[in-house]
Amino acid sequence: MKYLLAHDLGTTGDKATLFSETGNLVSSSFAAYNTYYPGPGMVEQSAEEWWVAFCRSTEDLIHRTGIDPQSIFAMSISGQMMGMVSVDATGNVLRRPIIWADSRSGKQVRKLESLIGLEEIYSITGTRTTPTYQGFKIAWLKDNEPEAYRRTYKFLQAKDFINMRLCGRFVTDQSDAVMTNLFDINSLSWSSRIIDALGIDREKLPEIVSSTQNLGSLRPDVAQYLGLPRECRVIAGAGDGCSAAVGAGAVEKGDAYLHLGSSSWISVISDNPPQDSLMRIFTGAHAVEGLYFPSGTMQAAGASYGWIKDMLYHAEEADRWEKNENVFDYMDRILMDTARHREPILYLPYLLGERSPVWNSDARGTFIGLSASHRRVDLVRAVIEGVCMNLKWILDTLESFVTIDELRLTGGGARSKNWRRIIPDVLGKTIRVPDNVEESSSMGAAIIAGVGSGLFDFSQTKRFLKDDEIIEPKPERHEAYMDLYGLFKESYELLKPVYEGLSELRNDDSEATKI
Repeated sequence: MKYLLAHDLGTTGDKATLFSETGNLVSSSFAAYNTYYPGPGMVEQSAEEWWVAFCRSTEDLIHRTGIDPQSIFAMSISGQMMGMVSVDATGNVLRRPIIWADSRSGKQVRKLESLIGLEEIYSITGTRTTPTYQGFKIAWLKDNEPEAYRRTYKFLQAKDFINMRLCGRFVTDQSDAVMTNLFDINSLSWSSRIIDALGIDREKLPEIVSSTQNLGSLRPDVAQYLGLPRECRVIAGAGDGCSAAVGAGAVEKGDAYLHLGSSSWISVISDNPPQDSLMRIFTGAHAVEGLYFPSGTMQAAGASYGWIKDMLYHAEEADRWEKNENVFDYMDRILMDTARHREPILYLPYLLGERSPVWNSDARGTFIGLSASHRRVDLVRAVIEGVCMNLKWILDTLESFVTIDELRLTGGGARSKNWRRIIPDVLGKTIRVPDNVEESSSMGAAIIAGVGSGLFDFSQTKRFLKDDEIIEPKPERHEAYMDLYGLFKESYELLKPVYEGLSELRNDDSEATKI
């Protein structure tokens, strides 16, 4: 039996997971690392801590499974996206990596938009501008830390750094290249137009390869240190969003999935990068060559659910902990057993501003329709429904380009019976729920490793997928939700000037003091 080693190099830590070549999940191991906040809007991590976590999780995984390490045939990484790792020609890290959550490069975003214009940038890259993208972080480094910029040989992303340590190659894959905002989604190559406008030296950008590219074998010293066979193939891998698509079985045109985590997104597979004149969606390059995944991401999906838990069920959380019960399971049970209030509440889930489809950083979370008879549980229901309404808006936007028949549901939120029940009724789509709802990124990395090492092709992806439940929408509930959905969108449009006004007060310290 051959085994595939998958790593999910995320924001809080690295998870190593072992799969058999037949698609069975054997075991996993997790190792955490720190996040640093050196200033306002600045978020960094340590590349050395990434490497230590990678080694520890690998070692622990091999130990707990008891398998012969020589049977590990290939490995691949699903990595956090949009970060910036600055390394010299020998692979030494020159400064702490600036990760995806960092927003310090707003000035560089505004500069590019003034030189080229947002519409042209979108037509080239398939995405709007945001300070979170790697290209603007590189431009920030050049403007603010010129010596570090000068000494940089290549700018890598998280998984690329680990791959460099493993086999000595300085490369990135197409899925991560998209999230630099320096990549031409139409030609699948670096965009000279944008790179030149930002004043970045093109030779500092890595070679772009496919996600399934075999980068070679492990360096002898690394193989010995990790206890892995020298011949273990290192496959380039993909960003976590792309890996999750593969792990959700979205590998053919028309396949679609919905990831329900702290943030949430819907992706559908197409054979071309669609251009949205309103720039509501963004498009990624798929691990399956020749395919793309147009997507819409909302900021606060599971985050809204976590927020309402903190606000209304804080005391119960401590009580449930003592009883060895998850408070989310408790909320799920209470909601399932409570009849719907006769007065519906609208919740606009914009606690963190919003990306798709409205792209409004001023938007804020809003409850509409509260009465004295409403209870905590009614607010919980409204939060779930409000998140689903925004996902419906994203779905409708995507369906103006690609037909979607059904979606596979992944992410931690998919464990909830209420989310599973409400999502299909709001979206009006069949939902498939896999048995390993939280393993899509790791599973995607394993599949990419298997394809890149020649064990199978993407048509065999379904050997890894086992659907636990298939849920059909109930027509009468969908019809009722569509009445609310119309009011949901209308409420946002009417509140836009209010959000803008609140933002002006929020940003004006003198006015805030007067109030």
